Amino acid sequence: MMKYSSKKRQRGVGVIELGLALIVLSMVALYGFRLYAQWEDGRRAENQAEVLETIRNSAETLVLEHYTDYQAGLPVTRNGVTLDWGNAAGQALAPTVAQLNDMAVGMQDADETPYYKSLSEGGYFLRIERIPAGCEASPQGQECNITGLVCFDQPLRDPRRPDETTDSYAIGRMLTKLGANGGAAVDDADGSTIYGFGGAWQLPNPIVDTPPGIICSRFGFGSAGFANFLRVRDTRDPQFQNNVTVGGGVNIQRDQAAGDACTADEEGLIVQGTSAGGRPELLQCRGGTFQLISGVSFADEGTACTVENQFAIDPVTGIALTCSSGTWLSQEGKGIQDMNYYGQGATVPAPACPTGTMPVALIAAVSASNIIGTNNPGNNTGSFQASIDAAWKVHITGSNGSAAGSNAMALVVTGCGW
Repeated sequence: MMKYSSKKRQRGVGVIELGLALIVLSMVALYGFRLYAQWEDGRRAENQAEVLETIRNSAETLVLEHYTDYQAGLPVTRNGVTLDWGNAAGQALAPTVAQLNDMAVGMQDADETPYYKSLSEGGYFLRIERIPAGCEASPQGQECNITGLVCFDQPLRDPRRPDETTDSYAIGRMLTKLGANGGAAVDDADGSTIYGFGGAWQLPNPIVDTPPGIICSRFGFGSAGFANFLRVRDTRDPQFQNNVTVGGGVNIQRDQAAGDACTADEEGLIVQGTSAGGRPELLQCRGGTFQLISGVSFADEGTACTVENQFAIDPVTGIALTCSSGTWLSQEGKGIQDMNYYGQGATVPAPACPTGTMPVALIAAVSASNIIGTNNPGNNTGSFQASIDAAWKVHITGSNGSAAGSNAMALVVTGCGW
């Protein structure tokens, strides 16, 4: 009987140990599952932070390339997309993710909606500012610093822990990924402030109702930091002290007209000009006005001019023009046109002259060989006179006033004059 009783006791102890082992294994498996789930959450949180960082970098690139436009409060155009100036959604101070995609500033096809947990209920908040207040009143806003903030517009919460205000584990992983530019509105405050990583900086929470759990990444450039560097669309004078070699062309965007006023600090400045006919020309600021530096302008023959004896070129024909009595006159056809002999009573053909000139004729000489031996009173006096009347008819007479014979020839020079 005792032997039988001992065997039953041993079988009972084995079942209990097996049950305890299963319980322990279940706890280990559950703990391992929780560790894996937490690791997976952390990985996905970091991936979502990378998307936020990509959007931040794209917005920063936009500001970097158009820094002077942002300082001056001008529309921003890139890759065929124009952002009108303003802070409404879709304008220069509040670009959208879709616009950054289209502007090709470092990203494309980025989703406008985050995918991580509660963030999938919203989108992204982008804002760009000029600071400090009033800086825009400086010349072209050159004293403005340009800063920006990109945030998730929903607080980061874990649906599996509805009793917790924020998902602190995921926030920590995101901030680690974002580095010094990352910040969050945390639970130990009222949510009104975005605290930078490690408390390095603070900014007001820009999301409506300032909920805790908002994640942001900042960017920006200070005017002082850029002071020593030339930038795209820079309007400052670098005042180089030696020659500068430029590969390719130089684009002069300022457009003036000859005679426009310029300031004393612009003395010597060369700009692109436009003539009255809409053709380009180079001008230089000299003595308070922009003047042609080439010495030649473009004009249309017969149009009005202001500077007497100034030269110009007809852009269509390439003919040289001169400003005479307020009109651009062609130099082609001016001067001697023909030189020929004409007899007594002959009519000299008048040349065709350009606008502003008139035909003229001059008797240069009479051939004496045609006079000697000719039996005509006008030819036998030993001397002669010649003239041309208003009808361009030649008159050759001897010293006694008698008309010369047909063999008397006068050398007539014709041309065009003023």
